[in-house]
Amino acid sequence: MTIRQAAAPAIASRSQKASEPKMRTKLPWIGFLLPAALVLIWWLGAEAGYLDATFFSTPQAVVQTLGKLLFSGVLVSDFWASLQRILMGASIGFVAGLLLGAVTGYARQVERVLDPTVQALRAVPAVAWIPFLILGLGIDNAPKIALIAIAIFFITYVNTFSGVRGTDQKLIELAQAYRLPRSLVFRRIIMPAALPQIFVGLRLAAAIGWIAAVFSEILIGNTGLGVLLNDGRSLGRPDQTIVLMIVLAVAGKCSDSLIRLIERRVTRWRATFEGV
Repeated sequence: MTIRQAAAPAIASRSQKASEPKMRTKLPWIGFLLPAALVLIWWLGAEAGYLDATFFSTPQAVVQTLGKLLFSGVLVSDFWASLQRILMGASIGFVAGLLLGAVTGYARQVERVLDPTVQALRAVPAVAWIPFLILGLGIDNAPKIALIAIAIFFITYVNTFSGVRGTDQKLIELAQAYRLPRSLVFRRIIMPAALPQIFVGLRLAAAIGWIAAVFSEILIGNTGLGVLLNDGRSLGRPDQTIVLMIVLAVAGKCSDSLIRLIERRVTRWRATFEGV
């Protein structure tokens, strides 16, 4: 067998992989088919009278309400208020969860001391923290940011811990055979191996951040998307409620897409299955 014959399968595989992205980008709009179909069913149901507009509103009313909220500036200001809280809370929760999860996953003695308490507190519902946060931090932005940080901390901690413990033991043994310093092993082997799991936690945390922000604003807020959502519910305005649901869905999708983009850039060295 010649070298060219031996290399042919690898060359064919590379050329096939190179052609796959081109095939996938031919239908960039395919992800909008399901939302469009749902809107069409909703519109047809409302027009035919199968869906009561009092409870489900109509696409036309939702578009009108969206325009009013945008042009009045209410939606933009409340969105910005929620986004600021999420960014601050996520920064605190993610950094704390990343550091503690990495240390606990690396050192078994630290795990024995901290992990049982963290796992027990993780089961406490978010609503249980509200009274203590209000008593300790007041009713301004601080308790809302703290609740977001708490929610994101536990998700980041668990995924970072799992990522560190999921490092291939053979790589650790190889590093020990070469007598590499522990700090170097941690930075160059363990943390890169944990990155995929950390990004999974970050994607989950992004969604939880929006949920926690809206939840806290409904309970103790005077600005934010949660306040608008609660106003729509209490005033019997399903059109406003649906507008806020759509805004939150789009914000969550954009957050997830941004994190996935960063993940692809950071972990481009990984050769993984991308689906058929």
